[in-house]
Parts: sequence; C-alpha cells; structure tokens
Amino acid sequence: MQLKPAMMNIDKSEILSLIMEQLRLDLTSLEQAVAIARDTATHSDCLGSSKYETMGLEASYLAQGQGRRLLEIERALEYFRRLSLAGPSPVALLSSLVLLDDEQGNRQLLWLAAEAGGLKVQYRDTMVTVITPRSPLGKVLTGRSVGDEFEINIAGKVRSYELSAIY
Repeated sequence: MQLKPAMMNIDKSEILSLIMEQLRLDLTSLEQAVAIARDTATHSDCLGSSKYETMGLEASYLAQGQGRRLLEIERALEYFRRLSLAGPSPVALLSSLVLLDDEQGNRQLLWLAAEAGGLKVQYRDTMVTVITPRSPLGKVLTGRSVGDEFEINIAGKVRSYELSAIY
C-alpha cells in the first residue's frame, strides 16, 4: 500500500467541540426518553391487573436500560470535557486523531478515546468516528506508528489498513 499525503489543516479542538456538542444533544434527548419511560412505568394505566399485563414492567425495563445509557453518555461527556489536547504523538494513543487508508484507497478519520465508541460527527467534508481501544480496530491501532500497515478481520472479512497520519 502506498503512502498518500495526509489531510492538512485539521483542527483537533474543533473536532473535540463537535464531539462534545453531539454528546450534549444525545444527553438531552435521552433525558427526555428516560423521563417518559419512567412516567409510563409508574402510570396507573400501565399497572396490570393480571400477570399477563406487563406494560408497566416492560416500561420499567426500558427506563432502566435508558438510564444506563444516560450514565454512559454523561461519563463520555465528562471524559471529553477533561481531555487536554497535546500535540501529535509518534504512536496512536488515547486522544489521538488518526487517518487510516484501506486497500481500496478509502480514508477514515478516527478519534481514539476511552469513551463514546461509535459516535460519529461531521467535520467539514469528513466523517470522524470515535473508537475505543476495546474495539477490534482500536485494539490493533493502539501503539501503531505512521506508515504501519496491518490487517484485521472485521465481520469475517480481512481488511488491510495503513496508518497515514496521527494528529
């Protein structure tokens, strides 16, 4: 795989702001969903008169799951609030923004973070995806240097990548 020129003029602080704004939007939306599910679970019309009427129970499970997701988003937002943006590292580490090229010449801009894996934000004309070291790609990517090539099996398909830049 040939090295391609890295993307220029990447403003990491702008991307961080976009990530935090998306997390705030997700948090607001989820707070409303938790409140609705909690109200539904405790509403008198949802309390079943027999063991077969389970709407209240189902709503309480939904509220519980949404509550856990709410805590995850709060934790992620706090993580990004506390993040200090150091200069580029010689290897991909937490808080690194990395540019990957695949064998077809497609490029991905990924932010390696401890929280919010899977979150996507639009930065200019590029989608930035947050990945964690717990993900298969994040695990393989952590500690790699610019120019490193590697393969990874994703969903039963072997993919080849080259780490083109670290920001």
